[in-house]
Amino acid sequence: MPTSSLGRGRRLLSIIALCCAALFSLCPPFPAQAEKQAATKIEDTLPGAHELSGWQMQGAAYAYQPDKLYQYIDGAADQFIAYGFKKLCGAEYICKTDKQESLVIDVYDMGSQLSAFGIYTSKKDPASASLGIGAESFGNDQYVAFYKDRFYIEIQPRISSANNRLIPQQAARLVAQKIFGTSMRPALLKVFPEADKIAGSENYIVGGILGHAFLPQGVVSEYHSNGAVVKAFIAPFPSPSGAQAAFEQYKQFLSALGKSVEQNNTLGERSFCAPEPYHKNIIVAQQGCFVAGITELASPQQGTLLLKNIIKNLKKPLKPQE
Repeated sequence: MPTSSLGRGRRLLSIIALCCAALFSLCPPFPAQAEKQAATKIEDTLPGAHELSGWQMQGAAYAYQPDKLYQYIDGAADQFIAYGFKKLCGAEYICKTDKQESLVIDVYDMGSQLSAFGIYTSKKDPASASLGIGAESFGNDQYVAFYKDRFYIEIQPRISSANNRLIPQQAARLVAQKIFGTSMRPALLKVFPEADKIAGSENYIVGGILGHAFLPQGVVSEYHSNGAVVKAFIAPFPSPSGAQAAFEQYKQFLSALGKSVEQNNTLGERSFCAPEPYHKNIIVAQQGCFVAGITELASPQQGTLLLKNIIKNLKKPLKPQE
C-alpha cells in the first residue's frame, strides 16, 4: 500500500507540473525574455555586401567598447558612456564608380531604448524636420541621425555628386530595417499628458534631474501654462521604497536650505510643494516606483492639474510599445 500511495502521489505531481507548463505556455514572455528573443546583434546592423547598391565597405568594420570609445570620439565619449553606452560598430563605405564619394555608418548600442532616445535628443536640432526613419530621425544629404529600439545611429557622408545625395538616407533606412524591435518612442513618454505639451520638448536626463543626485535619471517635458512654460519630470526607481526614499531626500534637501516644505499628500501616495532654488516653485508626488513633479511654477496650484494627470497615467500599466 505505501508503494501504491507513493505512485499515485508522483502521478499527481506529474499532472500538476504538466498543467503548470501548459498554463505558462499560454502567457506572453516576460519583458526580459521577449527582449532576448527579439534582440539584434549590433554586428548584423551594418549593410553587407551588395545590400547598398553601388557601394562597398572599405576595409573591415570596426568596433569600440566603453573603455576605448575615447579613441574614436574623444570629446563626446563621456556623454555616450553616461547614457549607458555598450558598444559601437561602424564601417566606411565608398562609391564603386567614384572612390572620392564615401560615407561612414556608426551604430551605437546604448543598452536601452530610453538611453538611445536620450542621446538622440541631446544631438537633435530642434528646428530639423523628421526623415521618417526608425523611431525618430533628423538630418539632410550630409548627415543623418536616428534611433530605433536600443540603437542610436549616425551616418556622415562625404558626397558632392547629385546622383548620390539620397544615399545617406537610403543607408539609414537599410540599417533601420535590420534592427528588430520597436519603432515607437519609449513607453514612459506616454505618461506625459498631451494637452498643452510643447512638441519635441521631451528628453531623457541622466546625471540628476534639476541637478539632484537623489533624482539620478528620468524623462522631462515642457508645457504651456498661463502664458508661461513649466517643466514636468518623471523619475523611475527600481522599487516603491526607492522612490519614497528619494521623495524624503528631496524634502530634506529643501528644508536644509531653509525652504518652507508643505506636505499635503493630495496627489499620489504622498506629495509636497515648496520653493525650489533657481526653479521658482515645485510640486512633487510619489506614486509607486516613480517620483514626478512640476517646476518653474508661479504657485504650486499652477501645476496641480498637470501633476494630477501624470499620476493618473502612472497608475496605469506601462505597456511596451510595438
